[in-house]
Amino acid sequence: HFLWLSLSLMLINVRSRADPRDRHIHHGGWVLKSTAWLVCNVLPFFFSNDVITGYTWLARVGSGVFLVVQMVILLDFAFFWNESWVAKEHMAWVVGLLVSTVLLYAGSITLVVFLYKWYSPAGEECSRNVWLITVTLVLCVVFTAISVHPVAKEGSLLPSAVIAAYCVYLCYSALSSEPSDDKCNPHAGHHQAKPTMVTSMVLTLLSVVYSALRAGSSDFFGGISNDAEGASDLTLLGGAEMRGGVDAENAGDDSDDDTAAGKAYPSGPVSYSYSFFHFIFALASMYLAMLMTGWGMHDTEDAEEVDVGWASVWVKMSSLWVTAALYTWSLVASAVLPDREFL
Repeated sequence: HFLWLSLSLMLINVRSRADPRDRHIHHGGWVLKSTAWLVCNVLPFFFSNDVITGYTWLARVGSGVFLVVQMVILLDFAFFWNESWVAKEHMAWVVGLLVSTVLLYAGSITLVVFLYKWYSPAGEECSRNVWLITVTLVLCVVFTAISVHPVAKEGSLLPSAVIAAYCVYLCYSALSSEPSDDKCNPHAGHHQAKPTMVTSMVLTLLSVVYSALRAGSSDFFGGISNDAEGASDLTLLGGAEMRGGVDAENAGDDSDDDTAAGKAYPSGPVSYSYSFFHFIFALASMYLAMLMTGWGMHDTEDAEEVDVGWASVWVKMSSLWVTAALYTWSLVASAVLPDREFL
């Protein structure tokens, strides 16, 4: 985590490939970076408990930020999905949008019903869980209503359905992270089977890797504007882009053979923010660290389970509330601040 943060700080404001930091830090210096990686893996064993505890809380906050970043990625995808299908100007695509929207809302409502059933068992006092589920449902209804109101100039039901589904998923994930000895946890006294835990962890890892790559490469998240024809905000960083920024299409010209022949290092603006790219990986590594250590909880029983504990519950719920607030603001921002231009 410290390695990614250090690289992020060192690469602040790199806008041109002519910057020495592009060649020697971002695209080079692999021996030094590998050595630093090894040091960062060994050094924590010598830290005091107070330092580890302080880092744990920092990682919890970073994990919450990463969950919100995932929401922005999802929202970016939802808007692209909506605009690209509407642009087809064919009834079949419009029907596809309507069906997708209905399915997303139907799935969200169905999951909410099961959440009330699973996490508020009959005969148990589970007012906290009922309150968390109800607040999630109300937030989804509110921003859905705003999205179809004239005040939301860029509002649309499909993006709202995607964010609603994500919020309900976060609520489910938070409630399922409650300690197994809690009376309102339907799995109380029962540990998940190992295959299920392994599958869940693999899916989490894939999600984190995709989100980190997607966020780091997107202009929507503060990357450098790239007007190259055919560029798409939804494209993950490819090998050529990683090697050559905006000169990625000429990546073959930047090979070691060409460099050895004395060819100049490519110049021109970079195609994405190097600093933000590494910052996203730092947040992603914090999130993974929290998942794999039970969110820094010291209880040995809970530590055997992935992503279990009250810290996990409240980080996810906080991320849910921030997600709903940010999306609602994105809908009303142009009306509240009419003199400002929002991209």
